Amino acid sequence: MKSQKENKKSLELYGNLLCPLVTGQCAVFKANGDIYRTSTVKAIHEVSVDSIRFETENTHYHLFLSPYPAAVICQFPLEPAACA
Repeated sequence: MKSQKENKKSLELYGNLLCPLVTGQCAVFKANGDIYRTSTVKAIHEVSVDSIRFETENTHYHLFLSPYPAAVICQFPLEPAACA
């Protein structure tokens, strides 16, 4: 008999989180021009500057943050640039 983990599909996508990723809540992100709302996040496995690996009730996700991964972790306010 297969375990539940073996029955889960795996997805690799390029996109950005639209809300903070929180265990016990759904994930919301934009990838490939579409907005995704997942089932409940069961575990966050890895967070790096350019990607996030997490698991929901049904799927293992590897979200590659693009096109500007550093903007996700920016912790200081940004001022708009003046146009010439």
